Amino acid sequence: MPKREYVRFKTEGEFLKAVLRSLPFDVYPRVTAIGGRKIHPDIDILQIKGISEHRYRLIGYELKLIKFDRRSKGLSWNAFYTGIGQALLYLKNGVHQAFLLLGFHENVPTDKFIDVFRDWLWKYKELIAKIIGNYLSIGIYLYERGNVSVMIEASLDFYSSNKEIRLLSEELFQRKFTFDKKLRGELN
Repeated sequence: MPKREYVRFKTEGEFLKAVLRSLPFDVYPRVTAIGGRKIHPDIDILQIKGISEHRYRLIGYELKLIKFDRRSKGLSWNAFYTGIGQALLYLKNGVHQAFLLLGFHENVPTDKFIDVFRDWLWKYKELIAKIIGNYLSIGIYLYERGNVSVMIEASLDFYSSNKEIRLLSEELFQRKFTFDKKLRGELN
């Protein structure tokens, strides 16, 4: 079996736990409701990040595992495309920025496939950033120590004039949301 430099995961749940351990304080897994209202899609990880004494940033992380597709003998791009769509929809739930974090499934046979994907994303990062806009970051979780390679970085915070979205942002900041307390507790 070839030597593997990059970490792989069996499930998105396993991936979620690894990411939670690597993120700094003030993160909430699996946010499913805000202010008592169910949200779609749910937010895999919400991070409330202080920017200054009176400013904060709400970042919603969408996690996706990229798998090896035996029929095409290459990586399946479905998780990448689906992840972009879901992460962008986080903006309607009051987050200021969305972050698509990609990991790799344990069925990816060699690091070569990951290298090719990473190189492709790096090569086209400016074009992809123009297509997806200024509010979405895309990164790859590569190593067990939580090293995230940020390929595309959000350059702006999303603020909407829509009253409902502003209310959701305020409720997120006030921590009026439902999240997986058990999962968060496992990390403490």
